[in-house]
Amino acid sequence: MIEPSRSEPALEASGANSFIPPREVEDAEERVSEVLSHLASGLVILGADQSISSWNAQAERITGYTFQQVNDLGLAQIFEPAEIMQHILRKVQDDIPTLSEYLHLRRADGTQVPIAVQCSPQRHMGRTECQIVVAFRELGPLQEQLRRNDHLMMLGRLASSLSHEIRNPLNSIFLHADVLEEELHQPSPDNLELVLESLTEIKREISRVDDLVQDYLSLARLSTLAREPEQLGAVVEEFALEMADQMAERNVTIEFEGLEQLGQAALHRNTFRRVLLNLVQNAMDAMPQGGTVTFRGRREASQLYLDVQDTGTGIPEDQLPLLFTPFYSTKTEGTGLGLHVVQEIMAAHEGRIAVASELGVGAVFTITLPPVGLDNTSPIA
Repeated sequence: MIEPSRSEPALEASGANSFIPPREVEDAEERVSEVLSHLASGLVILGADQSISSWNAQAERITGYTFQQVNDLGLAQIFEPAEIMQHILRKVQDDIPTLSEYLHLRRADGTQVPIAVQCSPQRHMGRTECQIVVAFRELGPLQEQLRRNDHLMMLGRLASSLSHEIRNPLNSIFLHADVLEEELHQPSPDNLELVLESLTEIKREISRVDDLVQDYLSLARLSTLAREPEQLGAVVEEFALEMADQMAERNVTIEFEGLEQLGQAALHRNTFRRVLLNLVQNAMDAMPQGGTVTFRGRREASQLYLDVQDTGTGIPEDQLPLLFTPFYSTKTEGTGLGLHVVQEIMAAHEGRIAVASELGVGAVFTITLPPVGLDNTSPIA
């Protein structure tokens, strides 16, 4: 047994100047306890079937759900987007741990808070079943500031990528401009078709550059959004009617269901219209032979839900979690920014976006927003 060194004096108060009044000690201890209670993580252990076997006191404090309540709901359902949480849990079941993922937690009282989630697989010796350990914690003001800093860094990286993405359409524009210049110097009636093709290509590439720039500007302006109460259903109908001619040209019809149920939401109208535009453009691209876009509204508890549903080709399940990644696109000519912009705009509106799809049937993107009204007031930034 190793004895402690006797040359090291015991720690003790030395003199009157080291005395701290008991009340100040108690206050300091209370402050430390409060800080530690907020830093502590909620811990959950899931079985192989994703049923919850352990739910600690911090998890209950953070979420407001009891063990029985969260087991009845299913853990993934209290996180937003639930589809991303389900994807994370499936990865961990395949022995792929995750670093911190930033999601939103929907508390038992209906409020939402930003949250960091980390998941790890756990296997007991001699057993093939994999348990999942989930740790999550609220993001305080400091963490939110760090996330804002991350947003600025992301904009810098996107700007670099954007310059590369813009070069491709610009090169095409210059090429077709050279073709037009040559035709003007040596005009020929036989080459009229070639001239028209070049003009069409130039217009298409200019439109693509404009989409890239507008998407980037939408991201850059998110930190200064000033939102006002708007009738969500009316905003959607107004936008859809403006798009009606363009959609009709591509044999796409519009249907509305339940928009009158939505009521008010706090919106930055122009930025939110960018969400609708990107979703409708994706829907039309998924229906090259035509189809139907349905705007469906519903209100449940303390949330407003708006579905934008198409009857297109659908999206493979393994691609769903990647759709909101910057510059990831399932289309050969897609910018890869559209859905990422949608996700960021929704976060700036204290909302979220989720997607579900079935191959050959179509896809539905669901927008969720907190309502604003006499009976359910949401703060407006």
